[in-house]
Amino acid sequence: MEKQKQGPVTRTLARAIAILHVFDETRPELGVTEIGELTGLDKSTVYRLLSALQQGGLIEQNAETARYHLGFGLLRLAGLALQHLDLPRIARPYLQALADRTRETVSLSLLADDDRIVHVAVVESPLRVRNVEEIGSQRPLHAGSEGKVMLAYLADDRLEAILDRELIQFSERTPVDAAKLRRQLARIRKRGYGRARGELEEGLNDVAAPIRNHEGQVVAVIGVSGPSFRLPKARLVELGQMVKETADRISREIGYVE
Repeated sequence: MEKQKQGPVTRTLARAIAILHVFDETRPELGVTEIGELTGLDKSTVYRLLSALQQGGLIEQNAETARYHLGFGLLRLAGLALQHLDLPRIARPYLQALADRTRETVSLSLLADDDRIVHVAVVESPLRVRNVEEIGSQRPLHAGSEGKVMLAYLADDRLEAILDRELIQFSERTPVDAAKLRRQLARIRKRGYGRARGELEEGLNDVAAPIRNHEGQVVAVIGVSGPSFRLPKARLVELGQMVKETADRISREIGYVE
């Protein structure tokens, strides 16, 4: 089979990637000459590619030595990849441990594009009467502890856009008044977890806490849910601390430093 020739764009991209890959633990900072020797590129090409990579935040230059090192833009991209690709795998043992400890259903949720949360990992309660969740199922942001925790940490403009809408009432306890919901969100931010009783359906109570990435952004929510007769208010308060501790452990696992 005839080998396809690389076009100028593909060749440029391949050279830029080659430059990124010359940095490692033993070579955290390099000069233009060294990069040229390691990649086989001439100095003018190295300068041009380094300039483009700097503009993208992928390479930074030490002002004192004029040498180059990997930029924080790569860390941000790595964090995004981690939260979307590896987070369910990383969180799984923590979810299982929490489910074993509480004997209730535990779920991990991410923010979906349509202002809802979607379950990406679930460990069901071993008990006969339990809340059944499915991977891929979605929940609103204004009802239930998981959605409200995610809502509490949204950017102000996105939060206000959601609160300006007519909110769907799923039960008598669903918070549909914007002022009341704002007060609940403030309490979530203050105590570090949220709880809800019968907001999505009568007889279902739940508690949830945020997971943060290396930049301190809330990227996911971990929740525990079960029937109200097993999860009265006092039990939700107790579970809130457990869920928060688990969420904090997962956060540290993916790079969050308080």
